[in-house]
Amino acid sequence: MKKYRVSASEHFNLLSMYDKLKCQEIDMEEAPAHTYTEAQWDALYDRLEEINSLMERAYCVGALVSWETLKRIREIKEERQMIRYNTCIAQGASEKDAAVAFQL
Repeated sequence: MKKYRVSASEHFNLLSMYDKLKCQEIDMEEAPAHTYTEAQWDALYDRLEEINSLMERAYCVGALVSWETLKRIREIKEERQMIRYNTCIAQGASEKDAAVAFQL
């Protein structure tokens, strides 16, 4: 089976998504009781489990992974970049400044 290398950007954004989800978990834990449904908790934990699994396979920059794994990592990278971009726009940054999110 052919293997593909994980780039620095892909690895960085995978770790960044994990950090974002862990922050979301903390926010959910600190929220008043019954603020979040069981389905929301399950969705969060499923997502964390998926990211953890990908992080194990792509344990460093240059790690060799299958095409399906790399494809999913790239989807997460694009999602994380878009989240970062939208956050910048929401905080009043210009589109030019917010576009830096796509360079990470």
